[in-house]
Amino acid sequence: MLGNLSDEETNGLIYLISENVRANLLGRSVVESRLFPVSHYIHTATYILYDQSYQYNIIREIAKALPPEEIGRRSKTLAAHLNQLAFNSFAMLYLHGRAQVIYDKIQQKKKGKAIEVEPEEKKKELKFILDYWKRLSPNYRNDKKLTVEDGTIQILPQDLINELRHEMVSVENNPELIRKIKRTTAQLTIRNFLAMGECRAGIFEQGPYITEFPDEILIFKEFISLYTGELPLGLDLGVDLEEILPMISHIKTDTIAPVENVIFGMTLKNMDKLQFNDWGTMFSEPSDFSKNITSIGLWTREPMHPKDLRYPDKLGKIQKLDLSMLDSLMTYAERSTAEIYVECAKWDYLRKLMLGVNVYANSIAVYTLYAGLERQFDWSWTIDVLNDVQRSELVNTQDVKRYIDILAKYPQKAHPFLSRFFRPKKKRKIDPTYYALQE
Repeated sequence: MLGNLSDEETNGLIYLISENVRANLLGRSVVESRLFPVSHYIHTATYILYDQSYQYNIIREIAKALPPEEIGRRSKTLAAHLNQLAFNSFAMLYLHGRAQVIYDKIQQKKKGKAIEVEPEEKKKELKFILDYWKRLSPNYRNDKKLTVEDGTIQILPQDLINELRHEMVSVENNPELIRKIKRTTAQLTIRNFLAMGECRAGIFEQGPYITEFPDEILIFKEFISLYTGELPLGLDLGVDLEEILPMISHIKTDTIAPVENVIFGMTLKNMDKLQFNDWGTMFSEPSDFSKNITSIGLWTREPMHPKDLRYPDKLGKIQKLDLSMLDSLMTYAERSTAEIYVECAKWDYLRKLMLGVNVYANSIAVYTLYAGLERQFDWSWTIDVLNDVQRSELVNTQDVKRYIDILAKYPQKAHPFLSRFFRPKKKRKIDPTYYALQE
C-alpha cells in the first residue's frame, strides 16, 4: 500500500533528497532573461504543493487509476513529458514546501506560540508522496536507481540505440553543419526557457549511450511542447484553454514550429568528462565539444496522449527528420522567442509571478494525463489569484496571496530556510536540510 513507510525509511529518503538537491543546486548553470521573479514564484508554488495538500490530493486520485511504476515505464522514451527532471522535481518541490512551512512554524514556536510543527496527518501525506516518488525513477532508469548516482541518464533499450545510430549522418569535415546544430539548439533552449518563465521544463538531455562503435558515445538533447498552431498532444480539455489558463497565451505565437517536439542526437569521441544531473543537464570537458562531434541525427516522436502509451511497444514512433528542417527550426526559435519576450514584458508583476507558479505547481497536471484524469480537476485557480476571487476547491486564493506577501519581505524573495543547504555535512547528516520527521 502506498505510504506504508517506516519513520526510519522516511527520514532516510528525506536525507537522500536533501543531499541530492544540494549537489544539483551547487552545480547548476543558469540562463536568465531576468524577466520573471523566479525565486518568488518557486517558493510560492512549493507552499501551495505542500501547505494546501495540493500535490497529495491530486496524486492520491491518480494512484487509484494508475500505479507510479507504470508512469515510470511509460516515460522510457525520447521527448517524454515526464522524465528524470520531472521525477526529481516531484519530491524536491514537495519537500521544499514542507521545509518552508516547518521553518515558519519553528520560528513561531520560538516566539512562544503553541503550535504543532508537523501534525500526524501531514506525516501521512509525506510518506505517501515519498513512497510514490521512490517507485518512479527505478522504473524509468535502466539501472533502477532513485537518482543520478553515476552521472548517467540511460533509459533506452540497446536495440533502439543501434537503430538510431545507423540513421545518423557523419559531420567530419563539415564544420558548417556543426555550427548550425549549435545555433539551433542554443536558440531553442532560449525559446523554451523563456516560454516556461525561465524554467528548464521542456528541455532535457540524456545519455551517454554506448553504440556499436566502441570509441564513441551517444547523447540526446530534447525540446518538447513547441507550438505548431495546435495544443500539445492535441489535448481537448472540453474548454477554451486560454479561458482557464491565460498564462499560456504567450506561447501561441504567430510563428509556428514544424514539429511539436525535436530530438537532437550527437556522437562524441575523446571526451575528458561527460556527466548528467537529475535535472537533465549535461556537464562536459571540454565544455565546447564541437571538435568532438562525429555524427548527428534529428528526430521527432509521434505525439500521443499519455493515457494511450503502453510499455514497451507503444511509446510513440521515433521518426527521422531531414537535416534541412534545421532552417525552419531556427526561424521558429528566433521569431517565437522575440514574440514571447515582447508579450511577457507587457505583463504586471503578479501575472509574471503566476506564470511561474502555474509551471511549477500545475506540473502535477501532466501526471493526470497519464491516467486520463485531466478533466477531473479544475486548473483555473491561477486565474482566481489574478482576479482575487475564490472559485476553486483545490487552492485557497487568500492563502496564495499570503505566501506571496510573506516571501516579498525576504531578500531576493527567497525563503530563509535555504541557508540550511550550506551547513557543514556533519550537521546536515544529523538534521537533513529538508527536515526529518518532527516530533
